[in-house]
Order: sequence, then structure tokens, then C-alpha cells
Amino acid sequence: MNYGGINIEGILEDALRNGAEFAELFFEETTFTNIRVESHRVDRAVTGTDRGVGLRLFSGGVVYYASTTDCTHDGVRALLKKLCAYLGQAGNEVRVVLQNPSRASTRVVKHPFGVGMARKADILMSSQSEAYKRVDQIVQVQGAYSDSSRRIAVFSSSGTAVEDEQVRTTMTFNVVLEKQGRLYTGYESIGGTIGMELFNNEDHLKAVMTAVGRAIKMSNSIPIEGGPMTVVLSSEAGGTMIHEAVGHGLEADHIYKDLSVYTGKLGEQVASPLISVVDDPTMPGMRGSFGYDDEGTAAARTMAIENGVLKNYLFDLKQAGDNGMRPTANGRRESFRFPPIPRMTNTLILSGRDDPASIIAEVDAGLLVFKMGGGEVNTVTGDFVFEITEGHLIEHGKTGPPVEGAIMLGNGPAVLREIDRVGSDMGYGIGTCGKDNQGVPVADGQPTLRIPRIVVGGKK
Repeated sequence: MNYGGINIEGILEDALRNGAEFAELFFEETTFTNIRVESHRVDRAVTGTDRGVGLRLFSGGVVYYASTTDCTHDGVRALLKKLCAYLGQAGNEVRVVLQNPSRASTRVVKHPFGVGMARKADILMSSQSEAYKRVDQIVQVQGAYSDSSRRIAVFSSSGTAVEDEQVRTTMTFNVVLEKQGRLYTGYESIGGTIGMELFNNEDHLKAVMTAVGRAIKMSNSIPIEGGPMTVVLSSEAGGTMIHEAVGHGLEADHIYKDLSVYTGKLGEQVASPLISVVDDPTMPGMRGSFGYDDEGTAAARTMAIENGVLKNYLFDLKQAGDNGMRPTANGRRESFRFPPIPRMTNTLILSGRDDPASIIAEVDAGLLVFKMGGGEVNTVTGDFVFEITEGHLIEHGKTGPPVEGAIMLGNGPAVLREIDRVGSDMGYGIGTCGKDNQGVPVADGQPTLRIPRIVVGGKK
């Protein structure tokens, strides 16, 4: 097979002949636009293309990886020569036969490439202007727009031959409000694997108004007295808790390095029977979705926890092969410059049967969380601490005043076991997940959840 003037089968066969047990070529071309506005002006506007190829070899349980921006036959040959020098052994004469690549692509109504940068900046600037009109105390509105078309192609000695185009468009807002000499912030983001139709229903205006509203609420917040209490996580909070406190512990590299609290617990009850957790890159429009992962495995839904029982981990090819398991389409990389590792995609707790309003109404005193912030998680123990960027007291079954400076401390597996109400609703959040110095686009989600007792830290 000839791909971009490169004899793919010849490269892979030579890798095997020089001692590799497995060989893979990963091609990537990403064209992107990034625009940032602040204080009524465009602060940054960049468009460009990043292109390269990575070569990965397995030999004797070791992964060898190198990349280059020279996407010619000679450039790839140079990569092969560099890596084979580390193998130091003769291999086998194996013929690699590849079929024409299977293809996938994000379905969009209006591709971002069909819209000029000026129009994209106008959408962002108009959103910023609406925010400033809302209240006089707003001192700063930062807005960011990004789109990308990422084209990948993966070929391997095991017969993989796939291509995928992943189109993503996002917009984020951070609003700063000043009241009595103190600053309060509100943040909101929208986007996913979607084109310019993201803005058809003025969702960008709704997003910036949500950020404004959050800043206003926090400017009226009161201190909270810390201690154990009932916490209701609204579906609006997205799935930050499930992503950080649980999801990373399900990634196979953490599992088999004994760096996860879930190591060795397949088939065991690890959560309440009300809890089911999935990782699903097939969800249309979601930020973590794709047709094929970065190893060429077709996207598929993975049931990680079903009715509280641990069913599966999240695997890439290497971890799956080393441990006699099947890859789960979780082999992901930031770009051609990095080897793939097990990563989440769209991770969520499935909806239950409880009415969300009733969940809150049953709580006499507690905390209702609408937005989670940053935090830290220890995957070995499952212990976590998260900031709460928007939380409200629950008073006699009703939503009370917002609170300031609250944090939530707990243990991921313990929280999953103790959840006693699971709402029939569902909310999502988007972001970029960092791991091993790589960032990949993800989404997370959850219904309204009630945790009967968890420690909340406060300022009072």
C-alpha cells in the first residue's frame, strides 16, 4: 500500500525483520483556529496546521517510539533506522498485507473551515458584549473559541488500516465581577465533535449568561461551616467527580502498575447497585467521541461498572495484549509526537429512576453542588479533594443561598458505594484531560446524585 508516497507494508515488514514483534505507523494532520478575546478586543487569533508521523515498535515487552514532521518515505525510513538500532536482534520474514483503509469522520452540518476567522471572532465578541451589558460590576470577560479538524491514519503489522477525521468546536467564557473590593468569577464552556451549528440556537449567548449568573451568585455567597453532611451533586455539575475520582483508576496502565484502588477487583461489588459507569466514544457530538482511537481500534461503548459490579478496565493495545484482554478503544495520544496510552473518552454514570427535585426535597440540611472546580486525586487510594465553584445550602428540602470557599473531601470507591439516590436526568461537562504530559479532549456526565454523608470543608 502506498500512502502519501510511503510504502507502508515495506516499512512494517522491515521493522519485523529487524526484531520488532509489532509495528505501527500513525499519521496525523490537524488544522486549527484559536481566537481569544478580552476587554472588548481580540487578544489572540491564530490558525495553522500541524502534521507528522509516529512509528511505534514492541519488542521484548518494551515500547519504542519516535516521531517526525518529515512525512516523506525518507523521513519514515529514518525513523525506522533510529528505532531498529535499539532492537539489536534479527526478526522474522513476515509479509504484511493491508486492505484499503476503513474510514470514519465526524458528521457536521457546517464545517468550521467554511467560515472565516472574522465571523468566528464576531460570534465571540458579541457574546462578550452581552455579558458586559448584564451588570455594571463586571470588570473582565475572557472568551475563547477553538476549532480543529484532526485527520489520522493508522497502519499496523497486525493488519490495521484506518482513517478518521475528527472535527471539534468549542467556546469558553470566564467572567470576573467586582463587589465591595472582592473579585468573583464564573466559568462556562460549550462544544464537542460538532461544526458551526454549535451556534445555531445561540448556545454561546446562553453559555456566557450562565457564566455571568454564576459570578453574580458567588458575589452573594456566605461562608459555610465545614464538617460531614449530605451532599447532592446536581446533573449540572457534569461528571468531574466520576472522571477524576473513579475514571483514572479504571485506566489499565494504572491497574497493572498496581497504582489503582481497583486493581484485582474485576467481578467484585465496588459501588452501590444503583451505579453503572460507562466510557463511550460513540456518542454523537460529544467532545471525547471519535470513529477510531489513536491505535485504529473502532470506537465502542465499554461498561466499566454495571449495577455496582466492576466489569472491565479501559485498555489500549499494549495493556490489553500484555494481560490477555481485548482493547476497548481507549488508546489515545495528544498528537503524533506521543505514544498512545489508556485514556478516558466520554465517561459517565448512567441515569437512574429518581426524580431530581425529589432528591433535593428529601434533604433537610446539606449542600447542593452545581459546579465542581479543580482538585487532586490519589488513584492508589481513591482519596480526592475538589473545589466547589458553585454550591448552595439545602434548607428544609429547598435550595438556599450560595456558599463560598467550599471543598469536598472523600474517597471515590466509598462515595460510589454510599450513593443512595440516582436521578433520571443527565448533565455533561467538557474539558481536556491531562495525563503523562499529554492532553486529550474528553467529556463526562452524571445524573443528580445524593451522597448521604461526606466531608465538606468551609471558611466558617
